[in-house]
Amino acid sequence: MFHQFSTTAETLSKASSMVFRIGTDAHLYDDPEDVNIASLLDSKFDSEICEALKRLLALIAQGFDVSNFFPQVVKNVASPSLEVKKLVYLYLLHYAEKRPNEALLSINYFQRDLGDPNPLARAWALRTVAGIHLHVIAHLVLVAVGKCAKDPSIIGILLNDNSPAVVGAAAAAFASVCPNNLPLIGRNYRRLCEILPDVEEWGQILLIGILLRYVIARHGLVKESIMLLSRATECSHSENDGSATSFELKENSNDKGRGIDQSELVEIVSRSYLEGPEKYLSRSSHAERGSFGLDSSCFTYAKSNYDVKILLQCTSPLLWSQNSAVVLAAAAVHWIMGPREDLKRIVKPLLFVLRSSNASKYVVLCNIQVFAKATPHIFSSYFEDFFISSSDPYQIKALKLEILSSIATDSSISVIFQEFQEWRNE
Repeated sequence: MFHQFSTTAETLSKASSMVFRIGTDAHLYDDPEDVNIASLLDSKFDSEICEALKRLLALIAQGFDVSNFFPQVVKNVASPSLEVKKLVYLYLLHYAEKRPNEALLSINYFQRDLGDPNPLARAWALRTVAGIHLHVIAHLVLVAVGKCAKDPSIIGILLNDNSPAVVGAAAAAFASVCPNNLPLIGRNYRRLCEILPDVEEWGQILLIGILLRYVIARHGLVKESIMLLSRATECSHSENDGSATSFELKENSNDKGRGIDQSELVEIVSRSYLEGPEKYLSRSSHAERGSFGLDSSCFTYAKSNYDVKILLQCTSPLLWSQNSAVVLAAAAVHWIMGPREDLKRIVKPLLFVLRSSNASKYVVLCNIQVFAKATPHIFSSYFEDFFISSSDPYQIKALKLEILSSIATDSSISVIFQEFQEWRNE
């Protein structure tokens, strides 16, 4: 009875194992030599060639030497099938260093694939050629690597990858290789926004900057943002003073040719963010402003533009990142593209970073100084966070006093004045 039960259990175990292996390549590891691999490699059908190559790779994984199939495998590199080509290159990559002279016989095929329209085929060919350690093809490898390093199509594939780690590395490559190829970002924009919170921290910083540049170039600035509200205030003050300025919004203008181009718009935003809108506008002379006619087509609305909305949504969680640089990058997005009434959301994260990170305190305070000068009311109730500590360096003390002078209100001025008196001799 027990013997029968044991036999039944063994049968059920085998059946269960077979069920779980259906649709996988696990059978290749059972007995890779149970078929004639040589005849399959010479087959006219891609499926049979793939089967043979998979069995060879299974043998390699188990530690067997299958280099005797090298000549038959190499000739299949000319196959038009990407699946066959990929498996051939995996095999060649393993043995190219051991048998470089035989691999060199197929160098013409490798060179042809280096110019293949498919970026994956180019990458496989480059990887294999670089693995053939022969001085005679060193120049070819250097040229191929240099060409690949400037290949934006590979970056496009990497930006579309499902792995956040790959996307972060692709963002670094994009910033280095083709930073102005913004259409490449446009094809993957929403996916990049969705994957942004999962990318590693330094990749997040790069990706936030890239996405912000794309949105500004594609849609322009947000009309409800602090940037344009500051500019509108400037224009209204000029009109009340009787002075003329051409830096106002031209809502009904049909002359599109007089609008600023994308690079100038990005420059305006960058300067305004780094210097603060008031300082930038006061520094710019009327002559300088005259060269910029802000066309209404350069602007958008945060609440109706989906690209702007998704960028603001995906950067909101990053305001509470443990990396202070990520917090500042996310705050910059909300400062530049967010509606003015939503700016309060950046205050507490910035103050948290200010309290928790001594190393980045100066940089955080520099950014808060810009924010506080343009919108003092969002920091006015947190004035005690900028009181000076005896251990603060001189530069930190100076920034805190500057911020306090910007955010002072009728209710807090007496307390802030006492703080100034206490440090008046510093």
